[in-house]
Amino acid sequence: LRSPSAPIAVRASTAAAQRTMGTVVREVPGRGRCLFAAADHEKDERVLTESPVFLSDPDAEPEILALLERLHAAEPFGLGLPMLIDGVCRHVKAHYAAVLSYLNASQAAYSVLTERWMPQQEKRIGLDEVERVVAALKVQLPPSDDADRVPEGRAQEELTPVILQRLIMAWEFNGFSGYDNSLLMYDRYSTASHSCDPNCASIVLMGLFKKKPAGKPCAASFENEVQAAGTMKKGDVFEQRYAGLALQARREMKCGEEITFNYCLTAEDMAQDFQHRRSQLNLRGWKFQCDCSRCVLEIRELLTGGKAFPTGEVEEEHVGKGEMLGLFEDM
Repeated sequence: LRSPSAPIAVRASTAAAQRTMGTVVREVPGRGRCLFAAADHEKDERVLTESPVFLSDPDAEPEILALLERLHAAEPFGLGLPMLIDGVCRHVKAHYAAVLSYLNASQAAYSVLTERWMPQQEKRIGLDEVERVVAALKVQLPPSDDADRVPEGRAQEELTPVILQRLIMAWEFNGFSGYDNSLLMYDRYSTASHSCDPNCASIVLMGLFKKKPAGKPCAASFENEVQAAGTMKKGDVFEQRYAGLALQARREMKCGEEITFNYCLTAEDMAQDFQHRRSQLNLRGWKFQCDCSRCVLEIRELLTGGKAFPTGEVEEEHVGKGEMLGLFEDM
C-alpha cells in the first residue's frame, strides 16, 4: 500500500486516538461489508484513523513459520502463483498469520477475523490442504499446548481444519503487509472499497514505540504496544514504527456516501484508461474487475464513441470482490 504522501508521525499514546465514529459498515448485496460515511466530511478532513487489531510477527513463532515453509515447499498452498514479500511467500504468511491469530488473538481481534469478508465459493484453499497443515501442527504443538495457549476470555476451542481454513481466508483476502515481513489486520479499514476516482486518500501513520530488543517479537496486539508506549520512562530507547492507517477526504463527502480509496495504483496508472488500470490491479494481486463510476463511464464512452446511453438502456453491473487476493503489497 503506497501512501499518497509522506508518512505522518504520531505518538502512540492511547488507543482512544483511533477515529471510527465518522464511518459505518453496511452489508451490500453481492459485495459484502462496505464502508460508508456516517456524517458529512469536509475536504482534507480525517475520516478514519485506525490501528491494526492484530499483528502477525514472523519472530513470534519461528518454528511454526519454518514448518509452514517446509509444507509449502513440499506441496504449494492454494491461490495460484506465489507472490514473494521480502523473500517469503504471501500464502505462507497468510497461513502463519492464521495459526498465530488462533493462538494469540484476543476475543475482540478474533471476532474481527472471523467476520471478515471472503468468497463464498472459494475452493483453492481446500480442506485437504488445511488438514495437512493441522496434522503437522498437532505434532509441533501437542494437544495440551494449543488449547491452553488461547488467550483468557476466548472459548477454548480445538484448532480444526474448518477453523483454520476460515482464518487463512480472512488473512488472504483482508490482510495488509506491514513492516519487518509482518501482516496486519484492520477492522473497518479493510472494508473500504477500491475506486479509480476515490473520495479518500490513504495515509500511513508512524508512531514512537519502545525499541524492540533484538530477537524479541513484537506484541501480537497493537493495543499492547500502545500500553507499553504509555509507560515509557527516562532511559527508555524509542524507535519509529508503523502505527496504523488513516483515510482523508479528497473532496467534500455526504453522509451515506461509500468510502473508497486507491488500493495500489500509481499516479501514472491513474492517468491511463480503465483497461490499463484493471490490468495493473490484477498484476499486483487484486483479482477483481473494478466497476467504479470512472471505469463504467469510460466503458460507456468506448462503446458509444463518446455518446451517452439512453436512460435505462444499460444496467451498471457490480462485479464485487469475488476473485480478490487481498494483501496490500508494496507498502
